[in-house]
Amino acid sequence: MSLILRCQRGFTTVTVMGVLAAGSLLVAGGFAAVNPEIGLSRKDQDYKQAYGAAEGGVQWYLNNLARDNIYYTRCTNVQDPNPTEQAPVNNMWNGSGADPRLWRDLTGSTEAQYTVELLPAPGYSACNPVDQYSMVDRNGNMRLRVSGRSRGQTRSIVVTLRRRNFIDYIYFTHFETQSPLVYASSSDRSWAQTACTKFRQQRSSSCEEIQFAPDDLIAGPLHSNDSIWVCGSPTFGRDQRDSVELNGRSPGYVERGSCDAHPDFDGTRVYPAGQLGMPPSNTALLTRTDPAYLFKGRTRIVFDDNSMTVTRRNGSVETKALPPNGVIYVQNDGTCSVGYSRAQTYNSPLACGDAWVRGDYSQDLTIAADNDEIVNGNLTRNDDTKLLGLIANNFVRVYHPVTNPSSSNCQNAAGSLQNPVIHAAILALNHSFILDNWYCGDHLGDLTINGAIAQRHRGTVGTSGGTGYTKAYTYNDRLKFREPPYFLDPVQAAWRVARQNEQVPATK
Repeated sequence: MSLILRCQRGFTTVTVMGVLAAGSLLVAGGFAAVNPEIGLSRKDQDYKQAYGAAEGGVQWYLNNLARDNIYYTRCTNVQDPNPTEQAPVNNMWNGSGADPRLWRDLTGSTEAQYTVELLPAPGYSACNPVDQYSMVDRNGNMRLRVSGRSRGQTRSIVVTLRRRNFIDYIYFTHFETQSPLVYASSSDRSWAQTACTKFRQQRSSSCEEIQFAPDDLIAGPLHSNDSIWVCGSPTFGRDQRDSVELNGRSPGYVERGSCDAHPDFDGTRVYPAGQLGMPPSNTALLTRTDPAYLFKGRTRIVFDDNSMTVTRRNGSVETKALPPNGVIYVQNDGTCSVGYSRAQTYNSPLACGDAWVRGDYSQDLTIAADNDEIVNGNLTRNDDTKLLGLIANNFVRVYHPVTNPSSSNCQNAAGSLQNPVIHAAILALNHSFILDNWYCGDHLGDLTINGAIAQRHRGTVGTSGGTGYTKAYTYNDRLKFREPPYFLDPVQAAWRVARQNEQVPATK
């Protein structure tokens, strides 16, 4: 029996078509499954791009501040970035009605834009071009709201800007040498004015230098526009987050004489760190001073919690509340020649705007003096959140009465401060933070500073012979984010981002 073989043509085609049909169903099913996610992915991308546009707006405004430090005082009347775009700087919008804000395209994008709103300081409704404090609050901070948008997605950032300045450090010095006014004779003072108001590489080796001694502790960030003089192993910084910023010849410090210099850099040494400037005077504070807290001539102030007892140059005494805006100013009352007595007997003219200060304070304060400030007792806060600023046009001094100040038999006198404590940001604009009669008497213990010290010339607070104090300086980290009331002129320093938070929901 023979088999009859049938034709198989078309059988494979049927199989292939079946497979293709099944595959098509799988593709269709897969597409149906992911199709909703395509829209979400695009939305997510736009959401992220909107935030990136907002950050781009922050950097754009900071760049303008870097080029023009008073850019913010122009409010919305700023130069356009180019002939085809308007500057996206606006007064604060309350979010109601049509959006009045100017927007600008993010560089390199055709879909993302940003806009900047100026958030006025408390007490102001809008930026005022004739009042810089309409944007800068009493703590030295300026706030912006920067919004970014992309394809219907909007996100807003509220950013706090703060100036990079000398109270970012526990210790800041322009020249690591004595002020010319501290030299002993008039001829020496005249010589030092020419030979010593220079950085180490340019000044005379005969200038009076001041060392960091073996037991000194600088617990916080440090900046010197000069190079420092080191003996032994003083400690700089608390940990690697504290920058120790030095200049001059490498490595930023020199060994004192035959001293074996091995500084202990617990902080991160930065070399060369570059220069940081100081304002020329504190007179801008006069415009912020209530007349009831403007004193003339020698003035003694003793704080007691939320009150202050003031003794004026004529001997009259009054007790009053602390100033509502936190500012106290002691002004020269007539002629006061700038000077410093190396053998200090505390008989300076009554007309000089000297502020004598001590006691415990309970609110943020700034005390400014046309001449000097003399700390004649512990000066402490009774609440860790409070800040005090001491600004003298000339010297900030620690009281140290002595017997026979001009002789080799000089000794500590009654009233000398043992282990004093000062909670303050200290600024000696043209001269130094210094211990009076530092060369005289027995050791007085530790000088504890919690705050910041900034000075044009290095001041002496102790000697290798054992007189004066050992430094115990600790930075108050609150100064990174705010400052004592109106402590610094806003136009005098560069700006940085202190805080940045997203506003939810965005302003749109």
